[in-house]
Amino acid sequence: MDSSPSPAARSHATRTAGWRARSTLLAAACGLALAVVLWGGYSRTWSWTGINGSTATLWDWLHLLLLPLVFAVLPICVRRDTRMDPRVKSIASASLVVFAIVVVAGYTVPWAWTGFRGNTVWDWLGLVVLPVTLLLMPWFAELRGDWHRHHAVITATVLAVFVAIVLGGYLGGWSWTGFTGNTLWDWLHLLLLPLLLPTVIVPALSPIAMRHVTVVAEQKDATASTVEIAPPVA
Repeated sequence: MDSSPSPAARSHATRTAGWRARSTLLAAACGLALAVVLWGGYSRTWSWTGINGSTATLWDWLHLLLLPLVFAVLPICVRRDTRMDPRVKSIASASLVVFAIVVVAGYTVPWAWTGFRGNTVWDWLGLVVLPVTLLLMPWFAELRGDWHRHHAVITATVLAVFVAIVLGGYLGGWSWTGFTGNTLWDWLHLLLLPLLLPTVIVPALSPIAMRHVTVVAEQKDATASTVEIAPPVA
């Protein structure tokens, strides 16, 4: 019996290999172009790039890239049939530790290239609240049906610490919080979308989306059943 792949399989493999080669080449070209732009902006002060040590610090890059990065990894977090490789988890954990060290050094040394010096808790909230909410939404959905006492304790502790910092910022004049002068309108701008996403928007849209997914699956099952029972052609 001939076990060689069919012409259709060989054609598909060829197309896949070609697509991967083109994707790799395109990614390499884009990476090279980005490296040249960064080199020219930081080292040669090419003014047209707008990239230099004062306008493109690590803080600015976080504002530019954090949300797109979250959207890139969000499908992995949302799908329950996917699990992150342990090596990737280790690399991610090590990266977080290194980032925490850089943040501390950025404030205490200080490292000017980080751009962290002068940014308050309010500024950090504006940076991370929405991305962190997007990342935690899958866990919010799972915890609704599996809520235990320790979850309540952790949530209450975090809220208590946050409330203490807010009160210290407004009543104690803690300038490092950056809360003084921010009104209810500013808090709505900061928290309205992150609060609505897991509590209102996603719960409202998920049943609609899942209904459509179920219909598609049922249609595929029905088609498969029809193919199975169809009589052979004479």
